[in-house]
Amino acid sequence: MNNTFKRRAIVIAAVVFALLLILFLPISEGEFKDGGTRVWSALTYKVVDWNRLYDGGRIYDETKVYFLPDNFKDLDELFETEIA
Repeated sequence: MNNTFKRRAIVIAAVVFALLLILFLPISEGEFKDGGTRVWSALTYKVVDWNRLYDGGRIYDETKVYFLPDNFKDLDELFETEIA
């Protein structure tokens, strides 16, 4: 019985670890041709390192984190909220 408990605990720990990786491990989406904006996305958040030209040559250079539900928005949509 003790051996079964250990196996069950190991399986539960492995499943929890895998779930946390899936939810929180960011994956790079690369660099965009809008001035050099870089994006890393996970299922629960998105990190955007803005480097975007706008409004006749002005540069928007910030790093922002967007959590649910904003992390599923398009970059153009997020940028509109930033400069508004």
